[in-house]
Amino acid sequence: MRTFGQSRTWLLLAVPAAGLLFVVLAAVAVALVFGGSAAACEGGEVGSVGGVPARLAPIYRQAAARYGLGERGPSILAAINWVETDFGANTGSSSAGAVGWMQFLPESWATYGVDANGDGVRDPANPWDAIFAAARLLRASGAPGDWQAAIYSYNHAQWYVEKVEAAAERFADGGEGEAAGAAEPACAMGSAAGGALGQAVRLYSPREFRPLPARLWVGGGSPESVDARIWPDAVWLLEAFDLRVTAAREAGHETHGDGTAMDMVPLPGRSWDATALRAALALGWTPACGANGLARSAGGLCDLVPAIQFIGYNGYRGHGDPAHAGGNAHLHVSWKSSDYGCPSLCAPREWVEVFP
Repeated sequence: MRTFGQSRTWLLLAVPAAGLLFVVLAAVAVALVFGGSAAACEGGEVGSVGGVPARLAPIYRQAAARYGLGERGPSILAAINWVETDFGANTGSSSAGAVGWMQFLPESWATYGVDANGDGVRDPANPWDAIFAAARLLRASGAPGDWQAAIYSYNHAQWYVEKVEAAAERFADGGEGEAAGAAEPACAMGSAAGGALGQAVRLYSPREFRPLPARLWVGGGSPESVDARIWPDAVWLLEAFDLRVTAAREAGHETHGDGTAMDMVPLPGRSWDATALRAALALGWTPACGANGLARSAGGLCDLVPAIQFIGYNGYRGHGDPAHAGGNAHLHVSWKSSDYGCPSLCAPREWVEVFP
């Protein structure tokens, strides 16, 4: 069986450090591919038969990893979520009294419920908590060694086991082979430019600043600049996730002065979860490490992608969506450099790391 992402492989050109033009072209190409698929996959409507909502894919992956469910874990969790509530579309109480995203009975939730998003509450109506709890239950019931027994423990019926396993097979394949009339396009779990984000290239030139495009700027005054070496990354991130910049290279922020950081908000009309949260997850941030935000490679707690140093979002003081940061809501992303930012304006750093 193929796992999530194997049916959607992107071939990227190797880029020499001095070849900034090739970096720009690669970034634009990735933006076009990912931008189109993200818009189509968002919202859950394409996940009812042949695909998985893009915003839920990282939760299935992380829950499976947390409880050691192996390669099949994410697709099984997605399948159970689809069978139980159509990816959260029907979370009301069942005739048996089961509730929430993964339809837990109260007694089962008391045993397996977890606070996966770190908000201090174990809530079956929260997708993070419910999906992680389902992974915990499956692990305790024999997965990944005996998937049939584990799935049967979720609902004691053989037809249920067969339905979940069939759906998991489709999701793992990205929906390929579906009958005519299936929802399109299918959203496999390997979205978010996986191969490109999982690597980093260190660039020493050009050591200069470049203004962001006006169409991507919503802060005051003229568009601010970023380090020219991260400019392609910045434009890709903004366009791929429908984000806009409120602050880039400016004084008064802890790490903005060298042009390696941006504060971002959703494109008007888009939700925070569909834009900022999705971008943070793609870059390796999770709610569990949100209060820290710093990459493990820099002594922090977040498993961020190699080129990213820090993400400030939900759980980090003064950052996050409106529910967490009020009127100061924003997503902060910092790229790695030879010196980690500066609070006042300073010269470009010796090197920065970027997506290849």
